[in-house]
Amino acid sequence: MDIRQINQTLTSIFKEEKKRIVFWYDEEKEFEESLPLIQVGDVTVLRLDQIGALDLKIKIETLDNKGNYLLYAPYYEPAPEKDWLVDIRLYSYTFHADKASILMNELGLENQSLRPFIKARKAFFRNQDRLDRLKKWVEPNDREDDIDLKMLTVLTRAAQPDPFAILMKLMESLCKSGSFIPDGESKPWKDIEALELESSFWKFMARTFGYVNESSPALSDLLIKVFVTDFSNQYKKELPVSLGHFRLTGSSKVMNASVFLSQWQTHTIQCKNFNRVSKFIAQKLNMDQILSSLDIEDLLDVMTFENVERRIISSFRDQVIDNYTEKDFSTIQDAVKKRLDGYWTNITFDDDIKENLYKTAYQALTTAINLFDLRKKFDAGFSYKSAGDMFNAYTRELYFFDQYYRLFNESADKTEQVGWDILKQLRSSVEDCYSNWFMDKLCLCWGDFLESDQGLLNAWHLPGIRNQYNFFKDKIKSDYVKSDRKRIFVIISDAFRYEAGKELTDRINGKYRLKAEIEPMLGVLPGFTALGMASLLPYNTLSFKEGSTNPLIDGKPNGSFEQRAAILDKYEGTAIKASDLSAMSKDKGREFVKPHKVIYIYHDQIDATGDKAVSEDRTFEAVRTTIDELTALVGFIINSLNGTRVMITADHGFIYQDKKPDNLDKSILDIEPQGIVKKHKRFIMGKGLGVSEKVVSGNTRQTAKTDTDMEFWLPKGTNRFNFVGGAKFFHGGAMLQEIVIPVVTVSEMKGIHKEKSQISRVGVSLLGSMKKIVTNIPRFEFIQTDAVSQRMKPRMLKISLRDGNELISSEETITFDSNSSSMDDRKKAVKLGLKSGPFDNKKEYALVLRNAEDETEYERLPLMIDIAFANDF
Repeated sequence: MDIRQINQTLTSIFKEEKKRIVFWYDEEKEFEESLPLIQVGDVTVLRLDQIGALDLKIKIETLDNKGNYLLYAPYYEPAPEKDWLVDIRLYSYTFHADKASILMNELGLENQSLRPFIKARKAFFRNQDRLDRLKKWVEPNDREDDIDLKMLTVLTRAAQPDPFAILMKLMESLCKSGSFIPDGESKPWKDIEALELESSFWKFMARTFGYVNESSPALSDLLIKVFVTDFSNQYKKELPVSLGHFRLTGSSKVMNASVFLSQWQTHTIQCKNFNRVSKFIAQKLNMDQILSSLDIEDLLDVMTFENVERRIISSFRDQVIDNYTEKDFSTIQDAVKKRLDGYWTNITFDDDIKENLYKTAYQALTTAINLFDLRKKFDAGFSYKSAGDMFNAYTRELYFFDQYYRLFNESADKTEQVGWDILKQLRSSVEDCYSNWFMDKLCLCWGDFLESDQGLLNAWHLPGIRNQYNFFKDKIKSDYVKSDRKRIFVIISDAFRYEAGKELTDRINGKYRLKAEIEPMLGVLPGFTALGMASLLPYNTLSFKEGSTNPLIDGKPNGSFEQRAAILDKYEGTAIKASDLSAMSKDKGREFVKPHKVIYIYHDQIDATGDKAVSEDRTFEAVRTTIDELTALVGFIINSLNGTRVMITADHGFIYQDKKPDNLDKSILDIEPQGIVKKHKRFIMGKGLGVSEKVVSGNTRQTAKTDTDMEFWLPKGTNRFNFVGGAKFFHGGAMLQEIVIPVVTVSEMKGIHKEKSQISRVGVSLLGSMKKIVTNIPRFEFIQTDAVSQRMKPRMLKISLRDGNELISSEETITFDSNSSSMDDRKKAVKLGLKSGPFDNKKEYALVLRNAEDETEYERLPLMIDIAFANDF
C-alpha cells in the first residue's frame, strides 16, 4: 500500500466513517519515514513514542475533545492489559497498512493477534487463486489452527476443512494408473512442504488419530497404522504379534481410524482409492499369511481388507463341503447375510464387470446350502402312492432341486469366467448331490410309475392335471375365441421348464398392477419341439405322415410361422417371433395385433443354446436371458399393446447336468429295432419297434393324442441313446423336468386389486427410545415391521450419526429382508463408531437412516451426545 492509498483510506475513515481518533501501529516501521507525507484534511498526526500517555489523554479528551487525531506508533499493538490508552482504543479505530493486515481485512478476520501468523504464511498468499479459495472457508473468529486446516483444504482441494477429507484427497494424488504409489509424486504434498505446512498436517493427524512419529512421520506409516487399528477395532481377539506394534493408542482417538475408513469406503468417488490403498497395505503386511492362522468367527466384522472376504468365503466353502449331508448351516447363513451387507460385496471393482463377484460367490454358497438342506429333508429318498402324488410333489417343492442347481451353476459360471477357482470344489459336491443323489432317486421313484403294466405311459393323464394337447381347447378356445373377452397373447418359449416358470411368476408378481399364476400341464411324449409346438395349436386331428415324425394338423404342416399363422387365422389369430414383436414401436405393435383375438408369440433362447454341443454349457445363462426377455415382453404387451392377459408356456422342458456323461449314462441297444423313423438322444420313434428290457416304450396315440400310431422308445431314467449334439442338455424323455410344462397366466389388475398390487418396501423402526449417546460405540436395535413377500420388498438402509448432514460416525449398511412371521426373527442391530471430538451436550444431533439405493432419507431421529465422562477414561 503506497502513501496515496494510505491517504485515501485514512480520509475515508475520518470523513465517511466519522472516526475522530485513529490508532496506527507500524511494528515494522515501514512507514516511519513517510509519516510527514500523510495529509488527511484537518487531522493532527501525533507519534505515541514522543508523547506520554497522560499528556495524550489530557490533550485529546480535555483540551481538544473535538479534534481529529491520527496516533502513530512505530511498534506492535500492545496487549489490552498493558495498554494505558485501552479506554480510548475502545471507542476509536485501529488502522493497519502492512500486508498482513490487508490480508486479514480481506479475509474478514477479526483477531488482530493473528497478524504475525498471517505474515509467517505470506508464501501461501502470493497466489491469488489460493487466497480466493481460502476466503470460502475462513470465519471471522478463526485462530491459527483453523486457518492452517483450511489452507491444507485449499492445497489438497478437499471438499471441506476436515482431516478426513484432506487425507482422502492426498491419497487420491498418490493413486495413479489404477494403483497406489506411496512414494510417487504428489502435487498437493509438494505444495504442503513448499509452503511449510507439513508440521501442521502432522499435528492434525496426531489430534485426529493419535498418530505420532517424531523422527520421521510418513504417509505410508500413517496409513498402515490407521488400517491396522481399524482391523483391530473390528477383530474379536487380540491382534497377532506381527501387527500389534502398528496399532494406534489413545482410547478417545483409535475409533477415528474406523470412522475414517468407513467414510472413505462409502465415499462415491474416493472409494476406489480406498480399494487401491487397502490392497497395497495388505500386500505390505502379508495379510494372506496372517489371516490363514486366524479363526473365521473372529473375522466376521472385519471390512478392512479384501483378503478377509476371500478368507471367509474359502472357509465357508470348506465347511459346507465337509459332511454336507449332516451339518447344520444356520450359523454360516447368518454370517453370509452379514457379509452381504458389507463393503466388499457392494462395490463395483471393474467397469467392465458390473456384478460384484464376492456377492455372487456368497449367493452360490447360500444356494448350495439350500440344496443340501433340501436333500436332508428327503434323506430317505422319495416315496409316493401314485404318479399324481409325485407329479404334485414336484410342482410343490421337488422342483427346488432343479432351481437351486441352476442358480448355483449360474453363479459358479460367473466366478469361473474371470478365472476364480473358489467354487470349483463346492461345484463337485453340488454335482454329486444333484446328479448322483437327487436325479438317481427321482428316476427310481418316477420310473416305477412309468414302467408297470398299469403305468402312466399306457394312460397318459393325471387327476386334476391338464394335458398339453388340450391347451388350446381348454385355455384359449373356450375362454377367448367363443367369448367376448379381449384378446389373449400366448408366448411359447422353447424348452422353458417348470422351475424357470416359477421364478418368472415370482418376478412378475413383484411388478405393479400385474398378477401372475402358474399351473402345470402334462407334456406330450416324446417331448420334442415339433410335436410340442403342434400340440399347443388348435386342431381337429394330429397325425404323422408316413415315414415322418413331423406332425400334421388337420393334414397340414405347421413347422413355419406362416403355417402356424394360417392355422390360427381360422380363430381370429396369428403368429409372430418374439424378437420381431419386441422390435416394433408401440404404434406398429398395436396396428399388428388390432385385427386379431389370439396372438401366438414364439420365443427360442434355451433350446437354441442348449441343443448344440458348442453352446450347451451356457444353458443356464440362456435360462436367465429367457426370464429377463419374457418379463420385458410381458411388460411391452401390457403397457404398450393394451394387452390385459398373457399366457406363457413351452413345448417341452429339459434336463441339464454339468457332469460329463460316461458309459453308464448311455443306453446301448443290443439290436437296433426295425422301422425307425427318427432317432434322437432321448427317444426313438417308428413303427413296429417291438420291446426291450433296456427301454420304456409307448405310443403317441396315448401320450400326444395323435390320430395315427407312432411308437417310441425312451431310455430309462436320464440315460441317452447317443451324445450327438451335446450330452449335458437333453429333452424328449419322460422325466418330470421334461414333461412338467408351465402355464404362467399374467393379468392386469384393476380397481381395488390394482391398489393392492402396489410394490412397497418393508418398514423399519428403532426399538426402544434412545435420547442420549454416552459411549463412543453406541448400539442401536431395529425391527423390520413387515415380512418380505412378493409385493413387499426388502429394504437396504445406510445408518449413521450426523450433525445436520455432516457424518460424525461410521456408516453401516443393513438389509432388512426377513420373510419370517415372527417379530423376533426380524430384529437387527448395528454398532456405530463415533468420531472423537468435542460434542455439545446441549446440541441436537441425529441418527439418520437413508435408503441405500438412492440416498433418500428414510428417517431422522434426534438425539443428544454426552460422552465427556467416557472420554475422561
